[in-house]
Amino acid sequence: MGKIIGTGMVKDTINKIKVNSSIPCNAGNYQKSDSRKISYIVMHYTANEKDSAQGNAKYFSSGGRKASAHFFVDESNIYQTVGLKNIAWHCGAKNYFHPYCRNSNSAGIEMCTSGNHYVSKTTRENAAHLCAYLCKMTGISAADVDSCVLRHFDVTHKNCPAQMVEHPSEWMEFKKRVKQLLAEK
Repeated sequence: MGKIIGTGMVKDTINKIKVNSSIPCNAGNYQKSDSRKISYIVMHYTANEKDSAQGNAKYFSSGGRKASAHFFVDESNIYQTVGLKNIAWHCGAKNYFHPYCRNSNSAGIEMCTSGNHYVSKTTRENAAHLCAYLCKMTGISAADVDSCVLRHFDVTHKNCPAQMVEHPSEWMEFKKRVKQLLAEK
């Protein structure tokens, strides 16, 4: 599973939201590449009190943060800041707990918080649609979701996305929704 991706920015509408790529990530926050194989989708959350996809895109567009994600999702927006052919720095670590998933072979999706460090149901739904879209693009089938759609926690044991680590039923519901969406397409 997984496919070689040579495209940069997504120009589609996902769950009735046009993907916005107008605020690119600072070049010091990711590694450029002509193409790469994406075999995993890694889910994150921003861990802020409350924020937005646009605010995160702006944050990573300035300065050398030495971190990035391909996408930021909130209740009404999807921002792509790093082209899919490029390597975002979203799940790197000194110690890995997943045997294969790395920045170089995965796409990172950050879910924004809607208050009290919480990712809303609407944001999770938008993220599930984006995840299913990326699964289809990269050849990850519904049968592959359990092994190829991961939380940051599954890769490095970082408590991210916290509510899906602390409440595993939310993680199971998210993956179930991604599988449903893949079956519909």
